[in-house]
Amino acid sequence: MRKRRFFYMGIIIVCFLLLALSLSGLLEYTSYIKKEDQPLLKKIIDESSKRKQRLTQKSDIKDITQEIYGLYLPNYDKEGREVSVIRGAYTVFLKNRIYKITKPEIEFLSTGNENNNQPGNIVITSDFGEIYIETNKGFLYGNVITRLEEDFKIYTDDLKYLPDEKIINTDGFVTIKSEGMEITGSGFEISLTDSKAWVKDDPEMEVKSNHDDFFLFPGKEATASNFKSQTAIANGNVDENIFIRSSGELVFENEKRLITFHDNVRVSKGKSTIFADKLTISFGSSMENVKNVIASGNVLASDGTKTAKGESLSWDSEKQVAILDDDPVAEFFDDKVSIAAARIKFFKDQGRMDVPVGGQLITTVSVGSKKSDGQDGNKEIMSILPSSGKNQSYESITITWSGRMSFQQDENQAIFEEDVVVNKKGSKLYCGELIVTFDDENEGMQKLEATRDVLFIEKKGDSLREARGEKMVWFSKGNYIELYGSPLASVKDGEKQISAPKISFSEDENKMFAEGKGNLLVKTHTKKEEDSEFIDINWNEKMVYNGKNKTAIFYEMVNTVKGEEKLDCDRLDVLFFDKEK
Repeated sequence: MRKRRFFYMGIIIVCFLLLALSLSGLLEYTSYIKKEDQPLLKKIIDESSKRKQRLTQKSDIKDITQEIYGLYLPNYDKEGREVSVIRGAYTVFLKNRIYKITKPEIEFLSTGNENNNQPGNIVITSDFGEIYIETNKGFLYGNVITRLEEDFKIYTDDLKYLPDEKIINTDGFVTIKSEGMEITGSGFEISLTDSKAWVKDDPEMEVKSNHDDFFLFPGKEATASNFKSQTAIANGNVDENIFIRSSGELVFENEKRLITFHDNVRVSKGKSTIFADKLTISFGSSMENVKNVIASGNVLASDGTKTAKGESLSWDSEKQVAILDDDPVAEFFDDKVSIAAARIKFFKDQGRMDVPVGGQLITTVSVGSKKSDGQDGNKEIMSILPSSGKNQSYESITITWSGRMSFQQDENQAIFEEDVVVNKKGSKLYCGELIVTFDDENEGMQKLEATRDVLFIEKKGDSLREARGEKMVWFSKGNYIELYGSPLASVKDGEKQISAPKISFSEDENKMFAEGKGNLLVKTHTKKEEDSEFIDINWNEKMVYNGKNKTAIFYEMVNTVKGEEKLDCDRLDVLFFDKEK
């Protein structure tokens, strides 16, 4: 029955269209006025009851043209089928101009075909009703209740039918109730020409939350303030209801199957809130399912920890995707991650965030804060490039890209494509593709993996270290880098240039470890610059360089060339001197 609460919104207009036709055709069918055999209202069977009914009508007896007890007025379609009935406990016809009805009851009969979007019988009751013969205007007032089956009711103080304007309206308060939904406001109107309905002022809708509901907020499981939890934006929370409020009109368009809230719209669910200029809810043809929800105009969404800003935020029920849009950029951020791009998508079922255009991500990463357990890199490398033991530090990282970015929740990875640039204090990384793996333990980055035309530039005092290769991996624990080449990676460190299939170096310790068959080219310094020469060292196994004590060790089939001098050995230890020394 929950899904039918929106289906009934369309039936509201249908029933009032039938009401207008019934009131307009009252005179045409006066010949059918009769005492109902089994009226829903109490039968009037004695004079005492008649006197009590007369007292309900404050009319001079001389003005009464006709009295009717137990009014029964049917209305028929072109095929002669009864489509509606007007009943009344006591009805008087005043001066041949006005019908005044006590306890009127208007029933619209179901066709019995639910496939044609017809509900069960629709019944409208009130304390009093009036119909003006000359103008065909009709009024219901005093506790007006419209019932669409047992669980859907509309409460108003009065209802007016204005045939010239072809509208049914009330200036008073209106409450629409259904299982799992309630709408309140003031000023309710139905247009009979275009099948539209309005709640004019201060509309508010309360919807019982459910897993299938159209909403864009995270559930209780997504409370951690980390990048992984961002994809939970489309999840639901069944423990808290959804409230939709606006200062402008609520408009229901039956033909288009749309509900629209205007001006200063606020959607809330627990601590989660969306602000927008307009909110549009689109339904399927049967009105039983929500197709999409669009918040547009100065959109601001927040759950207390995460915030989204843009020109529009939409939800597609069929695809289970929320889309944040703006020009030039929409923003999505919390205390650790900030994303700016023209479009950001959140896929609920797939647990994925997708940015199909270029953008920027800024985050804070913990660097060298913990000793590695050996799972984040090669144990031999960690023994050569140990953590410095410095206190935990945090650094800001900015990632820009021109292609796309996607984050997969089950893999806890983000992928950046095309012209990727990573800026970190004192260093810059360029690559064609970047994979970022996040760490659940400390809610930060675990490692960066760059591929395709990798260039890494790091500032070291007054000099630069420049690394090139096909793949580079940076580990936050230990704060070191692994560089891979195809066939060789290269690192230019001051006046030293190293080439090898794999080169690892520490940003903290100024150490370097080259694996596989490699080469080092370094310039010697003499008193006269023209006498300087290059030393070319080749090895087969590995090279370990320690920048603190200026030493390097080369292993296996080491070949050294300096000018015409050559040296072959299995191990070579080299001590480097600074140029100024």
